[in-house]
Amino acid sequence: MSQLLDIDVNKQLVALLEAHDMEVGQTEEYFFIEGLFPGIVAQAFLMEDFGESVVVQVDITMLFPNDSFVESFVAQAATAEDAIENIFQQFEANVLHTFIMAFWGKAKKVENGVGTDIWTLNGQRYEAVISNYGYRGFDEFDSIIPEIDTMYDAIKSSIEAYPVTKDIYAIRTVYTNGSNGEQITEGLINNEEFPELQEAVSKLAWSRSEKFYSVRNLVLLMKLSEGAEEHIEKQEEV
Repeated sequence: MSQLLDIDVNKQLVALLEAHDMEVGQTEEYFFIEGLFPGIVAQAFLMEDFGESVVVQVDITMLFPNDSFVESFVAQAATAEDAIENIFQQFEANVLHTFIMAFWGKAKKVENGVGTDIWTLNGQRYEAVISNYGYRGFDEFDSIIPEIDTMYDAIKSSIEAYPVTKDIYAIRTVYTNGSNGEQITEGLINNEEFPELQEAVSKLAWSRSEKFYSVRNLVLLMKLSEGAEEHIEKQEEV
């Protein structure tokens, strides 16, 4: 059973945001960049205590005017503090720069493989902001799957078949190969189960290694108005 940790992980969150030249303000519950949505806040939970090590989960919540979603990260380390440090390294490498590209245009950019595209979904035009592949494991990344682009193709085709209607979506995909031989696929859309995505990613030609590895991806979708699409296209021409 998880237990809320008495550790203020928001100090690390704010320090990380400020390191990217963002002006961070605080309301009663959330932090805002330059006073604008989305808000952001973090909480840490103790998931397992093995004596010589602990498993910690950090949930990072993004708040929008009509919705919210959560990105969750897990790490095991000798102490909760070490696990939290590892989690923020994962967050920065895989998710933070996706948020920056999508929402915080004035922040300091770091090249790390985040991409953008415009997709037509359910008759509507959406900007897709696509994270890099967050990888943790002992084998070389190139050895875990023959063609990593097949993961992108599976994610995109699953999203294209989904009946999108909202203004914003967050699609999280995580494939984990456990050291015990167990394979687990997580597919969520706005924190709800996305069975079609899970099935599509689980069927890819993943390596059945005896070593642990995990691959993570985040896609943010934002519905575009005609004017917004023209603005994006002009930016890409510059």
